[in-house]
Amino acid sequence: MISLAGSISHIQTRNAALYVSNSAITYSASVSIDQITTKGTVFKVKNLTITPPSSEVEKIDCWGSDILDTVGSGVPTAGTFQHQTLSGKSWTEAKMSGTAVFSHDELGLTTPAGDSFETLFSGNGTDIADDPAFTRLSYGDMNTTNKQRLRVGNIIAVFNNGAGINNVAMANVMVTKMGDIKTTGADGHWEFDFEAVCLAKDYVYEVED
Repeated sequence: MISLAGSISHIQTRNAALYVSNSAITYSASVSIDQITTKGTVFKVKNLTITPPSSEVEKIDCWGSDILDTVGSGVPTAGTFQHQTLSGKSWTEAKMSGTAVFSHDELGLTTPAGDSFETLFSGNGTDIADDPAFTRLSYGDMNTTNKQRLRVGNIIAVFNNGAGINNVAMANVMVTKMGDIKTTGADGHWEFDFEAVCLAKDYVYEVED
């Protein structure tokens, strides 16, 4: 008979929130990520995929063999086996991808240089002093500081179903994609895809005990 560790508390889609910050966040060893008051602005997304860092393992075959004649601690079977070892490779980056609604204010850009995927991807942009005012974003300009992709932002996901909380944080994140911009159909709405990455050392997953 299989004994479950406890009741299963599933997390529904509505139980999650995504926060975006275009500046560095001060993390604490005594404060959970969901309790950080400066974790950014909440954004609406249609779907989200989080891919934690991974580390591939390579099998290395060696000369000779081992004779295992006693089953015991760390030895599940007896027999004669070729010498082999496993070598862990470097950890990959963490990735996040999702789809958001395409709108003039959906991601917060009506506040110039504010928390938004656009700011992380394209920098603060150029103010257009029209009436109403606009923010003009460009891509690939390396000569102007306010047009360069930000490297100090954070993306945080909080999963809270009332029974427990899980948190994911990506610090020093780089947004790598803003598009494709596409429609859901003739009677639907416009949406766009986004992708972001960070190094393994800048990714954490937090589980409530």
